[in-house]
Amino acid sequence: MKTNTYILLLFSFLLSSCDPHWFNIEIDGNGFQKSFAFECGEIDVSGSTIGEQIPILLNFKLNNPIVLNPEKFEIKYKGEEIPYSRIYLNEVLLKETKSINNNSKVRIVIDLKVQSGDTIKINVNDFILCKEQPLGIGDINLILVRRK
Repeated sequence: MKTNTYILLLFSFLLSSCDPHWFNIEIDGNGFQKSFAFECGEIDVSGSTIGEQIPILLNFKLNNPIVLNPEKFEIKYKGEEIPYSRIYLNEVLLKETKSINNNSKVRIVIDLKVQSGDTIKINVNDFILCKEQPLGIGDINLILVRRK
């Protein structure tokens, strides 16, 4: 319990700074989940690996409207930008910029063969705008960890 409190305090401190930060999220066959707060609400990030697919769920709990721009979503693997397969907003394919003002779910499906220890960097700064401003949180690192 003390560890969870320490981690939450650390995330709060990191998010209050002006500089971009890196969030390390381990991915394994059992899935993962992390949450972080920003001015317009909170995002729960969860997902898992299914063969060569990595579905990621962003569950938004909003107190202010946000804008999602799928053209600004970036994924990098081994230093190279890779195309993502699909982004869905509440199970509808997201093809253009969309404003949302209520609790919503975004599902991102990445088709990629990765190895244990590999890192996928996801940048949501310009993908999610809060009060017409990028989030400014930097990359979210998805680190594949195989557990026995």
